[in-house]
Amino acid sequence: LGGRIGNWCFVRYKRLEPAPLPDIGAYDEGLTGYVHGLEASDLEERFARALDNAGIDYQFQVPIDTAHTLPGEEKVVDFIVETGMPHPVEVDGEYSHKTSEQHEKDRERDAQINGALRDRGYSPVMRITYEELIDQDHADAVVLDTFA
Repeated sequence: LGGRIGNWCFVRYKRLEPAPLPDIGAYDEGLTGYVHGLEASDLEERFARALDNAGIDYQFQVPIDTAHTLPGEEKVVDFIVETGMPHPVEVDGEYSHKTSEQHEKDRERDAQINGALRDRGYSPVMRITYEELIDQDHADAVVLDTFA
């Protein structure tokens, strides 16, 4: 099981089979990465599934022209939730919405979107954070508490 080459000794080790991966079937949410055929984050997909579970109509990735929009640079709202009055909803991920600078940029963006949608009868932009969408049960509860 070993040997020697010149002044060097070596030991041969029996090749070990890799350990089986843990069964994560109970935790697999079956997320696809898509909502209405468009790419979506896990948070966006959970939120969309919660809306679907509640039977609430919505649009996903809706372009909005604002007073400060340049051609080809429209703002995109994650969701427009249709419950009588349309509700624009932004789903905030942990990393892209956690610093004070990012929060300020979000406030400026929301003000532009609110200005563009106010006259059309939309409610102000609502932000839902990653903490509220950590799993499908939480997403379902947020949707029911907010829109039902």
